[in-house]
Amino acid sequence: MMDDPDRPPPQGAFPVWSKVFTNPTQRTFLEITEHPDATARNAYIWIFVAGTFSGLLGSLTQVVLGVSTFRQIMPEINQLPGFTMGFGIGGMLSAICTAPIAGIISVVGFAISVALIHWIAKFLGGQGSFNKLAYAFGAITTPVMVISAFLISVNAIPYASFCTLPALILLSLFGVYLQITAVKGVNGFGWLEAGIAVFLPVILIVFACAFAVLGLMKALGPSINDILQQVQPSL
Repeated sequence: MMDDPDRPPPQGAFPVWSKVFTNPTQRTFLEITEHPDATARNAYIWIFVAGTFSGLLGSLTQVVLGVSTFRQIMPEINQLPGFTMGFGIGGMLSAICTAPIAGIISVVGFAISVALIHWIAKFLGGQGSFNKLAYAFGAITTPVMVISAFLISVNAIPYASFCTLPALILLSLFGVYLQITAVKGVNGFGWLEAGIAVFLPVILIVFACAFAVLGLMKALGPSINDILQQVQPSL
């Protein structure tokens, strides 16, 4: 099967991400989403790779911290031949095996969040497609996930959080700005509608979680009171 001679050359993942972060304008999102590569499938691939990488890096960091903590709490384990190496190898194998699960969870969460934002944007009169919005959000979320994974791992270094925490906050705020700009560019409406489309799902999820917690507390209230009444006489 011959390629379509009229099809433009592939955009490439890194050029797209670089363009989004170095020229974060509505025109940029219009340009990248007008390309035939602008599909949800490509965005899902990016998110899966970034989620897998983040999960792997986070797990490896926990392995290193775990070995260090064991040595501090139980100095005698240093006398056990091969313990540290066995613990490290086991942790690495576990991290490698479980990292793809983090990638899958990232894709599912990403797809749901984009679908909610797209639905609200449509309700507000947006003209964009799900494929375009997912691609634009993938170009934002993937670099943010990778950079955040590095910064969070650096937190393992003592006092590094004084530098990484402000960087994470700024990165998150910039990511939100990029999302609003992407929604505005893809759907062709104003800043107010774009902001509502981005923030309303978060607000709804927070309220849903709050009501779920209150409902659970109300349902478990009598049981908790019975337990407390049984514990008090023994104190």
